Amino acid sequence: MCMIFMYSTFLFAENKISYTVDSIGFISTIKVEGRKNIEFRKDEFSGPSLWLDNNRLPIYKSHNYNGYSGRNDSLSYKVTYGIESGKLKVSVSCKNLLMKDLEDIQLSLRLGIDTEMAKYPHWHDVFFPTLMRCEKTHFWGYLMTPLGRILTVSSPDAIASYHLHYNNSKNKISFGNGHRIRTVSLDLLSPRPLPKRHPQNMSIKAGETRTWTVYIEEVESLNDIPTSVSKNSTSPSFQADYYTLPVKGKSSVRILSASAPKVSVTTPDGDKSALKVKKIAKNVYGVDVSLDVEGVYTLTATNKKGKQTEMKLSAISNHYSDYIKAARLASLKYQQKTNTNAECWYGLFSGLIAREYFPDTEVDAEVEKVFNQINKVTFNLETHLPLNNPMRIQDTALKAALWAQYYRATGNISYLRWAADLADFIMTTQLKWEWDTVFRNAGADGAYRSGKTHYTSVIYIAKGIMEVMKEEKALMTTDNTGEWEHRYNRHYASVKMAMDELAKNLDNIQTEGEMTFEDGMISCSYTQLSEFALLQPEGSQARKHYTEAAEKMANMHRCLSQIIIPDSRMNGGSLRFWEAQYDILTMPNMMNSPHGWSAWRIYGLRNLYLLTGKYDYLKQMVNSIGSCIQLINPRTAELNWAFVQDPYLKVQRFVPDENKPGRGKHVEQVIGEQYMPMISDWYKADTTKMVSSFGRFDGGCCDNDVHEIFKCLGEILLTSAYVYESEDGKLVFHNCKGELNSNVLTVRPSEECIDKVHFNLRSNKKTRVLFKNKEKTENIIKGWIER
Repeated sequence: MCMIFMYSTFLFAENKISYTVDSIGFISTIKVEGRKNIEFRKDEFSGPSLWLDNNRLPIYKSHNYNGYSGRNDSLSYKVTYGIESGKLKVSVSCKNLLMKDLEDIQLSLRLGIDTEMAKYPHWHDVFFPTLMRCEKTHFWGYLMTPLGRILTVSSPDAIASYHLHYNNSKNKISFGNGHRIRTVSLDLLSPRPLPKRHPQNMSIKAGETRTWTVYIEEVESLNDIPTSVSKNSTSPSFQADYYTLPVKGKSSVRILSASAPKVSVTTPDGDKSALKVKKIAKNVYGVDVSLDVEGVYTLTATNKKGKQTEMKLSAISNHYSDYIKAARLASLKYQQKTNTNAECWYGLFSGLIAREYFPDTEVDAEVEKVFNQINKVTFNLETHLPLNNPMRIQDTALKAALWAQYYRATGNISYLRWAADLADFIMTTQLKWEWDTVFRNAGADGAYRSGKTHYTSVIYIAKGIMEVMKEEKALMTTDNTGEWEHRYNRHYASVKMAMDELAKNLDNIQTEGEMTFEDGMISCSYTQLSEFALLQPEGSQARKHYTEAAEKMANMHRCLSQIIIPDSRMNGGSLRFWEAQYDILTMPNMMNSPHGWSAWRIYGLRNLYLLTGKYDYLKQMVNSIGSCIQLINPRTAELNWAFVQDPYLKVQRFVPDENKPGRGKHVEQVIGEQYMPMISDWYKADTTKMVSSFGRFDGGCCDNDVHEIFKCLGEILLTSAYVYESEDGKLVFHNCKGELNSNVLTVRPSEECIDKVHFNLRSNKKTRVLFKNKEKTENIIKGWIER
């Protein structure tokens, strides 16, 4: 449905905020003094507009108030706008004209805020729908721009659901759905089923009039969001530093509330009990929660007005090794496919990382068999060059990183040479070099390219090379031939040029697929920039330069990251919404968070913590990996592909075809706020042949990209622990335990595989680290102590 209008505008202002209304009755812009306008759409996605089961309700522009009214056979309705205490207020009133209840319908308020990120630099000022959340009694969320402007959206009234307007294909089964979101709709009423946290069985009774109020308010920072939404929805608001903790961990939770709330907790076993609430400050309360068994805990806060808010915390295994070992088994249970696309065989990383630290002769032999079979079909075994689709250079970079991991797991130096040869091949896509002399192509920008398209941050091509460089550098001191120094230096020079280009252009680059301010384009950029910064000498201008560039990108990426959502299943996930069609052959678009690609940001968070010492990066890192690894059951190796955040979606889901063993079919299902399982355990391919990556229904799919999470785990936490000292002297321990006695800090790593501990202390302390079979004692403020 597309409608074209002739627009005239009317201005309404109060307290430095104003808005314009077009001749139809919809909002055109919100104006905030001293800032750019907040744009609303001027097409079929304009608003705020009322829709009933995907049909826009007819309206009549009012001359007596700011808004419009209308009626059809079943409803009369009125929408009004105003400015209240510096925020936009939208009021909706609907009367049921029928003799029966209106229920199981989708009655939506399409906000109309333009959220479509289409091009640079326009997307800097576009508000992405970062978080929308229904509670039993109210609604809250926020939209955020890459430059950090934030709009909270709150309602003190129960709203059944919401949906995002993805630019999907019009075909029910179609690969290549879009990478943009046009606007957001709040579903005042919605069909069922809905997540348990949502209001249930909402309707408008026969003859009843129901009203909803929605507030849109600009706030200065992420820290201001809980205060804004708590006030505007008159509800409690949860906050915590950590949403995922090891078993037996204790979480201190803060609650913003105008009155003392009642708080209860429901354990993974279903036991419910009240928690003792303590007052911390004005309108701030706290509870302590003990997470005694593995699983998800649900906290509920209810204030005097009866407003109820929910939070989820998770307890995970005390041993990260449980997850990497389970991921190795999952790499066999869920078939790795023979294809160029890394997403088809990403589980090989999990298998080889587990082999490095926890060798298992029988299982490792099975993983190696799969590895060799895929290589026989996809690579020239003599030249080490890819046989198929060589311009998918992100896959070649990952295969270089995989061969480097194979070398680490086995010690076979020929595997590192294969990795280095692949890195050399990737360099040929960068620009024309004359190695070991001078660089003569002054007009080239240094980016790695697939054809003419900028590909440096499609996955992380430079990081793949840096993973090879790490092993090359370790060999330089003992190599008398000069081979590894030569290889390292040319790879370093190549990566430097790519990082210089990224630092210069930041988000003014390209990505794979439809152009947008894309999650991976940004997260892989700051991951690679920060990784390269760590290669520079401490205190150097070069380290500062690359760190500053990485931080700029990380700050922009906050609008695509779930930083404050009070749900341990999702906190820290990045926001992607076009992967299901390729990975599990289910469509149309849906928000996958966390997804395997959520791990791309975690490397960067860890790097930035090491570079800057900022505690927030550490918190985000731990929360992100905690949410991500819950995709696997560490006891059974049962693996989910991703968590779908959307609360209500009609999808064409790919499921086993009972009439064709090993093949699938599409069926219409309603899904919402749930884990989606893998399909590679039942959807099989002939691994002796090249299989499609997706779409030809020959057994090919990309769901093994979930293993990026376990590759990341192996790099940042499996063998590393972290100790942080806050300004008030409190010590925070991750992957270790510790105590301070007589100014001696003693640290005990959580597992025997941990071989280094990072310290970020306020003052010099004598520190003892009790590694396996070895004790190290040093005086330290900041830095690593290694076994």
